[in-house]
Amino acid sequence: MCLTLLRLPPQPSARLLLRPIEWLPPPMLEALVARVAQHLLAEAIDDGSLDLLEGRILAIRITDPDLSIRLTLREGRLRGAEAGLAQVTISATCEDLLLLAAGHVDPDTLFFHRRLRLSGDTELGLAVKNVLDTIDLDAIPALPRRFLGQIADGAQSRRSPAGR
Repeated sequence: MCLTLLRLPPQPSARLLLRPIEWLPPPMLEALVARVAQHLLAEAIDDGSLDLLEGRILAIRITDPDLSIRLTLREGRLRGAEAGLAQVTISATCEDLLLLAAGHVDPDTLFFHRRLRLSGDTELGLAVKNVLDTIDLDAIPALPRRFLGQIADGAQSRRSPAGR
């Protein structure tokens, strides 16, 4: 019964669903994203795949809506970054990032189609991009994974020739 209330429209808009997030203060948004990323990237953090990020700042820029999330790795934990310039910035649309997060598209495809942009320290950026390839979607609890899948399905159908 409760799951029925969480049913989304057939093709929900990622941008519309992110609208409430735009109102969060940046430190709160960054703390939220850091906590989720810490869970999803726990194996990569533990095995040292993200050690290059230690004490450095990664900016994730969502171009629609215009949001910027700054993260750093400190003492083995992902955290919102404090003051300072980002060493690397990864930019994409909200829908492309959701397609990536849902496993509907891989980072290389987005990168080579110039839908995922990387600027700054390319070594750090490529290390982060490669870690994105290793995310185990089964680590996402069932309900949020289903929600993410529905959003990504809607985004993908809007991008396909049949959905245009």
